[in-house]
Amino acid sequence: MVQNSLVNYIREQIRAGYDINTIKAYLLKYGYNETQVNEAIQYAYPPTEVKHVAHFSKTTIAIAAAVVCSLLIISGALFIYLKPGNVPSQLLDLKTEIVGSSVNIGDKLRFTVELVNLGKELRYDVQLRYEVYNLKDEIITSKGETIALQTKASSSVGIELPDVGEGSYYVKTTASYSGGSARATSRFSVVKPSSSVPTTTNPTIPAVPTTPSTPSTPSKKCPFSCDDSNACTTDYCNDGTSYLCRHDMIYPCCGNGICEDNENYERCLADCEAPKGQEETMFEGKTIWEKIDIIKDIAKRDKASALRYCREIEQITYKYDCLTNVGGVTGDESICSEIDDDIEKDDCYKDVAKESKRSEVCANIVKESKSDQCYMDFATKGDYSVCDKVVNKYLKQSCDSLKQLAEMRANLQPDLSFVYA
Repeated sequence: MVQNSLVNYIREQIRAGYDINTIKAYLLKYGYNETQVNEAIQYAYPPTEVKHVAHFSKTTIAIAAAVVCSLLIISGALFIYLKPGNVPSQLLDLKTEIVGSSVNIGDKLRFTVELVNLGKELRYDVQLRYEVYNLKDEIITSKGETIALQTKASSSVGIELPDVGEGSYYVKTTASYSGGSARATSRFSVVKPSSSVPTTTNPTIPAVPTTPSTPSTPSKKCPFSCDDSNACTTDYCNDGTSYLCRHDMIYPCCGNGICEDNENYERCLADCEAPKGQEETMFEGKTIWEKIDIIKDIAKRDKASALRYCREIEQITYKYDCLTNVGGVTGDESICSEIDDDIEKDDCYKDVAKESKRSEVCANIVKESKSDQCYMDFATKGDYSVCDKVVNKYLKQSCDSLKQLAEMRANLQPDLSFVYA
């Protein structure tokens, strides 16, 4: 039996502007089972008591038709691009991204995996292997799955982390297919859960009851987000703030460029220098992964020292990773010229372009397919000034179509009138 009170609560939150996934996640957190919530959503979303009949003007219909045509052009161009004779049958690009900067002890590690088909074969299977390591390169756990790849595929992955303590770890994703393999590595931290867990309020949606029997909607609620994009503030909102956002400064705060009280080079290399004669002790007993991370922090305040430490790394692959990190942190593409391997050098320029948000860095990339990919990364984020720099004619056509589509959307002002039945 569907609870009418739960249905009404969901409808209230939909009308307040919250998306159904956020509402569902919040209800599950506060004790409702998934069957209850799913049944209530079916009744509550979309609301059935109001019918809308939309009337479009001829101008609106013509513009909408143009938008559809543009989408068809983009899809066709991307389909054709997969067929050039000089492209391997199977070739893919692999990206991973950790959800959140850290994982609480006892929680699952969650991350997303994105695969892009760069080859001419339209469909093939990719075997994905996920391996979690500590910084001693000891494997903690692993998991695998197979994905059928056409043009693009993504997966949300959750991995249990058995018996791990606080510290730094990394997950290595390996994509294997008949034409080769690709690898991506992402770092994350495991931390203790916060001791203060709010029980009656939430910074994103209004509070729901702690028992499934009596949902209610408060008359006041916090904004959807209080994030001020400042890592050195604690952002919050609750009834104690009269449902207004507050941003308390964190002191000391590692990463603000100031070596504050209670900070030193051991606690915050990004802000504080090591005393003379103690620089080398920073790396004692550290794995190569930890050393590269330390150098990346040093680069935020001392590029010259960070470069010196990178150049002292004997293993060439790790040296290239180190230089790429320093180039990305400092936005200095000239660092990439120290990399002798063309593939690694192109990857360095691509990372610097992304981190510094400067599309002109893409021009340094030698391989045309990778420079096009670098430019298209900017185009998909709304920077269409790069379209003329794209070499491949099919991707250029797609870029131009995206630009036209954005312009049409900006000018699209439909003549709508609603009749309520």
